[in-house]
Amino acid sequence: MKTLVCIFVTAVVLTHARPSMAQNEESAEAVASKRIGVGYKIGNGLGFVGADVIISPVDHVTLDLQANWFSASSNGTTANGYGFAPAAQFHLFKGQVSSPYLGLGYVYATLTLDNVTASASGGFANLGYEWRWSSGLGILLGGGVGYIGKVQATNGVETVEAPGGTHFNLETGLRYMFF
Repeated sequence: MKTLVCIFVTAVVLTHARPSMAQNEESAEAVASKRIGVGYKIGNGLGFVGADVIISPVDHVTLDLQANWFSASSNGTTANGYGFAPAAQFHLFKGQVSSPYLGLGYVYATLTLDNVTASASGGFANLGYEWRWSSGLGILLGGGVGYIGKVQATNGVETVEAPGGTHFNLETGLRYMFF
């Protein structure tokens, strides 16, 4: 929770530091020329250890390919897993500059404990804001709704299913666009 508060406060402070109009135009050109990047990404139901590859093929659209690793402990046992959350983000402003966005994505996660593996998939929709600077650095902060379908667990012989459901969703990331 403290991490999210720190990111939010940083974002608010950076938003109030406004450069001149000429600097904005130069900054927009420099950022617009950077279409590929990498970042640290958390959220979308996948935990705090994640990364993403960012590809912006055209103005207004960013493809965000998120992957996470996570573990869960209970009663002295630890389960490990991973998840993927590819998404398309549609930005309001042209030119790959700081902008509000709508993100639509798919999520898949799997978790293994001893010989039992559980998995689930679903989708999400987020509204948020991405701050971008001419250096290539960016901060992403969004929230929305997620849906997880049924969860299936199997040990190779027996399979158990549990219902999924709809939940509140958060995502945040620190990005660097370099090409």
